[in-house]
Amino acid sequence: MTQPQPHEPVVVEPVVNREKLRELLALETEYPTLDFKSGCDLGEKREQVEFAKDVGAMSVRGGFLVIGVDGQGRSTGMLTVEQAKLFDEARLRPKLLKWLPDTLEIYSQAHDVDGHQVVLVHVAPNPAGCAFFRADGQYDQLGKASKVVFRAGEVFYRDGTQSVRLNHQGLEQVIRQRVERERDRWEAERAESYRQLANELRAGATGQHVAQGPAVEFNLALEPEVLVEAAIELLRANDDIPLRRLLSRAVPELRALFRAGDEAGAIGLLERLTCLAANFLELGRSEWFEQVIDTLVSIYGVGFETEAPIVNAPPRRSAVLWLAIIERVVALGSLAVRRSDWRAVRDLVARRHPDMHEMYTTWLRHAMTMASRAELLTTREGSQEVLDSLLSRARNVVRHLEWLRPDIEPEDEKVLTSLTQFDFLAGLVAMADSDNKSGTFPNFARFYAQRTQPAAQRLLRETDMRKILYPGDDHQLAEALHTIDREAQRAGFRYDGWEGYTRDVNAFIREQGVGTDEP
Repeated sequence: MTQPQPHEPVVVEPVVNREKLRELLALETEYPTLDFKSGCDLGEKREQVEFAKDVGAMSVRGGFLVIGVDGQGRSTGMLTVEQAKLFDEARLRPKLLKWLPDTLEIYSQAHDVDGHQVVLVHVAPNPAGCAFFRADGQYDQLGKASKVVFRAGEVFYRDGTQSVRLNHQGLEQVIRQRVERERDRWEAERAESYRQLANELRAGATGQHVAQGPAVEFNLALEPEVLVEAAIELLRANDDIPLRRLLSRAVPELRALFRAGDEAGAIGLLERLTCLAANFLELGRSEWFEQVIDTLVSIYGVGFETEAPIVNAPPRRSAVLWLAIIERVVALGSLAVRRSDWRAVRDLVARRHPDMHEMYTTWLRHAMTMASRAELLTTREGSQEVLDSLLSRARNVVRHLEWLRPDIEPEDEKVLTSLTQFDFLAGLVAMADSDNKSGTFPNFARFYAQRTQPAAQRLLRETDMRKILYPGDDHQLAEALHTIDREAQRAGFRYDGWEGYTRDVNAFIREQGVGTDEP
């Protein structure tokens, strides 16, 4: 049985903005998917070859290179403005293509950090599973023979934090990447035929067949395109029996996958349910949206089955299941925020399974705590505990599932903004429903405050939103806002993220006499 890979807190995504840079620098150490470089002058052949070697090695799993920082992520001042300009994508890619294949996918952006130039480079996993060098990488040495760093046809990979020639261990990585890519390619090709069927469903012919045919034809083995369109046709036909049967069978199907250790199969089932929920949310079919969430709550309970009461030491497979569910709940929450569907926001936050310990007000808090204890979200560096970005993980879910973003493109900044606002509102809902006034961890705090601030402003301005999300009085709301701000300030400091509310929200808090006695 394959052992689980050691957890890394680096969320690999095609983002090279300042927020992502701060997130990576806050890790304060390198990982196989994160490389820190004190400097690099691409005007010199030696630096070009060495950088190409590292990019080639990073092409196996994908990852980031940060230039202009030391091994702890602190800016060095060793990268000049002119050197930083050489990392512009339009100039960088042609240089690297001297040695790397045309399938190279790379993004870069220069930033000012503490008055110094720092460049963030993202390298995507190569479709072939690795990058074969197309030419020798060598450079002249003064008074010595030329140094050959790599040969044409060779492959490098990341062994820990080093870029080395492929060995048996590296080959296993490459094979895993290649298998995953081939699976994705096969699924993409198969999806084309399903899209054609989905188009027929939209035309009504096949949808009518599904609505009139045996209910067993409508199941979670269908591709998402077909599943969603068939669900629409069933609703149009006012036939809810196949939908009810599908949801009732989701739990035993997931249980079988869970007990078999089939994480990929379980994720696929969760994603199909997520697509259905997103579709019902988009269509305003709240009753069916709630039933899918009911189903997800029941699936959440599978992680408790055949286990002793879980408080401090959750089984890894249970924590994996819970985290996968919550990533998709948060992704759904971003769509609910963009639709201003506050009842859906509250419903997504306030759910809990009865087997959860009573200390957990919501399944969001429970899942994050259990995932952290199972070391799925945290990595310990000495005495420091580093926490993953749940919102970056949820953003990757939104990228992958088009039904979660019917209104925007996958890289639209509104995705991350709506994720941070949902996370902020989740804290308020949890506090409104909790006797001990504990919320959720402020994941939004590591991102710029202007993403989240509008949610707090709307809460004070829009009565209906306020009644649904936080029905307490003004003083109680001010206390909740103040508590969230205090926790977010602490959590966001190392990321240069959350810096507090806007003036009007702070004025509301002060008017309620909250926080005025603090230094």
